[in-house]
Amino acid sequence: MIRQALPSDANAIAQVHIRSWQDAYRDLMPADYLQGLDATLPNREASWKRSLESGESQVWVAQVDEQVVGWISVGASRDEDLVGESVGEVMAIYVLATHWQSGVGLALWKTAVQYLEAQGFQRLTLWVLTRNERAIRFYRKAGWVEDAGSARTLVRGGVTLEEVRYGVSLPR
Repeated sequence: MIRQALPSDANAIAQVHIRSWQDAYRDLMPADYLQGLDATLPNREASWKRSLESGESQVWVAQVDEQVVGWISVGASRDEDLVGESVGEVMAIYVLATHWQSGVGLALWKTAVQYLEAQGFQRLTLWVLTRNERAIRFYRKAGWVEDAGSARTLVRGGVTLEEVRYGVSLPR
């Protein structure tokens, strides 16, 4: 079941966030950094609770047997070069590894993209780590294309990572 997230989902969202990073980024980030994410649960939960209460982005959760197993967050683009241009952004999508390739991610995806389309956005973007091949396959299969020249770097766990922006135009 896909439904809008509530502030009471903050702990479950934070847990899925941490577990998903630990599984999805196992080969991209240091193991000690990923294991250390467990200690960030209280801060992540508080941050998600504030975010959900403020409505700064739209968040949906996927539940299986009444347990949150995935979530997606979307809103207007946060990229400075796209502000005010009718561009929406998929800010994050995470699903527990035990539910990868089960249709949960696709159901979250469709719900969020339909919402963004209904909000009048003409184009959508997202950022993805260049070495996150599984996610890139998912986005390309959905018709998204890398924005040429959009690469940027970030540091996580003492490792410099590169990410690129992908985009897709929505039908009018």
